[in-house]
Amino acid sequence: MPTYTVHAVNVGSFALGETDKVLTIFSAEKGLIKAVAKGARKPGSKIAGRADVLNVNKLLLATGKTFEIITQAESIETFSNVRKDLNRLSYCLYYAELTSHFGLGVADESASYFDFLCDSLRAQSDLNLDPTSLCLMFELKLLQWLGYQPELDCCVVCRDALTEYRIAMFHFESGGIVCEKCTADEQKARVSEGYSKSRQTSSAYVRESVHITPLVWKRLILAAGETMPTDLSGGSSPTIARATEAGRRIIQTYIEYRAGRNMKSLELIGKL
Repeated sequence: MPTYTVHAVNVGSFALGETDKVLTIFSAEKGLIKAVAKGARKPGSKIAGRADVLNVNKLLLATGKTFEIITQAESIETFSNVRKDLNRLSYCLYYAELTSHFGLGVADESASYFDFLCDSLRAQSDLNLDPTSLCLMFELKLLQWLGYQPELDCCVVCRDALTEYRIAMFHFESGGIVCEKCTADEQKARVSEGYSKSRQTSSAYVRESVHITPLVWKRLILAAGETMPTDLSGGSSPTIARATEAGRRIIQTYIEYRAGRNMKSLELIGKL
């Protein structure tokens, strides 16, 4: 069987037979790959530790009919600090889940995305950096890679520039913020349609949008511009922390809207 070498992050896995695992990996060389790690579920197996999600490995793969086959594995990074902090671990598992779901969308730039993913995992390993701010910046950067970057500077309806006095809603279908005037115009239009139809369209509109405050909007602008302070040494007010988390949850919902499903790893984050 032909063989080749890749440098890859483990972003998912499932059991195969009694002792094997199928790993979903994102590689610098070929993007997403599924590969069998034979014996990975055996106690004491050499490859077991290298098969853990989030590990970065240098792998020698053999071409198989259904899945590639891992013939050699050399550990490069394991991000031990992340594994000691449930909050940071949850965010990193979220990165892995997003990569597994959207990885085909960045296949043409696999080397650059691989570096971005590894850098993002290293950043979460730095206990001096705020994990929520880091996650928000990761989400927005991924959306940029995929061509789904949300519109934060102009109203997605009228295209007028936004200010903290004009913002109203983040609309998931439109992919950005709707100004106060356009929101009011839409509400008036629903009323004029009649009670029954108005209730239907109002319900759909609510499901596809969420209110956004000026402070949350500012946090999104900073994160999108990669200028958001992430150093925890100077401290952060509870108000700023809540606004950052609110912004992250808005972008999380937007990502899930685009994905057509919820991200399972975020269920744990919601309970923290």
